[in-house]
Amino acid sequence: MIDKITKNKDNLGEPDLNPIEDIKEKLDYYRGFLGKIQDLSEDEFQSLKSDISIFFTFKVGSDTKNPPKRLIRISNNNRILASLNKELSYLTEISQLLAPPIDYCNFGRCNIPQQQVLYCATSEAGAYWETRPQSGDVITISHWELKPETNVNCFIVTKEKTKNPKISNEIQEVYYLLEDFFADVFSQFIDRDRPRDYLFSSMLSSGLIFYPVVADNNFEAVIYPSVQKKKFGINFAIRNELILEKYNLIGVETRFILDEYNDLDPSTEEVTTDQLIGSFGTETFDFEKGTILYDKKADEIFKLFRDLQINGSKQVRFEHPDTPKNLMYNLSLKIKNENNTTINDKKFGRNDKVNVVYQNGTRLDHVKYKKVLGDIESGKCKIVKY
Repeated sequence: MIDKITKNKDNLGEPDLNPIEDIKEKLDYYRGFLGKIQDLSEDEFQSLKSDISIFFTFKVGSDTKNPPKRLIRISNNNRILASLNKELSYLTEISQLLAPPIDYCNFGRCNIPQQQVLYCATSEAGAYWETRPQSGDVITISHWELKPETNVNCFIVTKEKTKNPKISNEIQEVYYLLEDFFADVFSQFIDRDRPRDYLFSSMLSSGLIFYPVVADNNFEAVIYPSVQKKKFGINFAIRNELILEKYNLIGVETRFILDEYNDLDPSTEEVTTDQLIGSFGTETFDFEKGTILYDKKADEIFKLFRDLQINGSKQVRFEHPDTPKNLMYNLSLKIKNENNTTINDKKFGRNDKVNVVYQNGTRLDHVKYKKVLGDIESGKCKIVKY
């Protein structure tokens, strides 16, 4: 079989394509490995890995400099703190919200080992579908907002292959063959215990966002459909070191998971679990020290909610359209500014326009102060400067 899509010695100049039938044959050969790579011997695995690195002289998809404005990520406190030999608690380090330490980075959807990529969803439901928290887990939901006037070079993976494409030349034919293959490997379900089965998508993505030659137009992130949510959601994978440069961390919330829902419809925006009706969060951080800041009551509240989660009688939830499923305690630390006042201590007229961000990540700009006064006083939202 052919070694690569083109006959060119390098990727410069006009592509000299190998015969279309030979390209089809190679792609079908690769498809035969899908779901079976974890079972290969080490020699077979390394041989396939080398072969893939040579073959794909083309990568197909679209691109954008306008990434999602809001991202949501779920971190599993149980796993993170157990790996640090720490007692289960709330997360206190910003690094604990990010990608694992480099030595713990295995094959993922968009990264090969030793590459830190931060995986986020664009909705809360999407984050739940991707991480699938289980009964007894304590999770931290982090909310991220794109910084003003910030671009991210994103590669967009096609959600579905083009139906009945119009093909007028061989380049277009190869494009649609690769589009079909990319759609297959990025939509393949992978068991967590079989990370090497990610090989195709991980190598294709790695070659895009960790391109060895530095340039201003290099890709920094990949946007791809959620496999777990049956393509009803969008995921966002960005190089870990770029997240705090490109996005503001605007809030975190600690939740206590009870039961997982069965037969949930992935087309809805319902989360995958029932959780304790109470949670707590904060919007205050020390970015110089890399810490998440809480009110002094955090230890007490965590212990209370953890006891309710694992002890005593089962929670009974009474559904009502006007009643929230989750009541969150805002444990943000009051930080004094140079005038020795907090931003929410500033006096606003009832008709003054303010910007607010809610704990679930919702932002309202230039809204009248009187319209959000009740939510500000109850801790549901916070006034922000930007």
